[in-house]
Amino acid sequence: MTSYQLRDTATRRLLAHGLADYAAAEAAADRLDDELEYNLAANGEGAGRIRLRLDIEKVTHGVPAPVGHHVLLLGADDQPAPAPSLLL
Repeated sequence: MTSYQLRDTATRRLLAHGLADYAAAEAAADRLDDELEYNLAANGEGAGRIRLRLDIEKVTHGVPAPVGHHVLLLGADDQPAPAPSLLL
């Protein structure tokens, strides 16, 4: 049986598995994005410009193969702080 999973590219940590199809893997990545943004806001932290790359893998007979990726850009909508003035 074929399934899909989501893995953090940098740490190789498996974040979701047993997903029915590619669309379910994309939805899991979107949920993860929302959870991270929520948790950062709940802790009073701005996301800054955090970039995470997640691999989407197709698993057939227990063997994973990369089929795509999803890049999360947390804080990308934040307005940048104005640069301090260099004039005295």
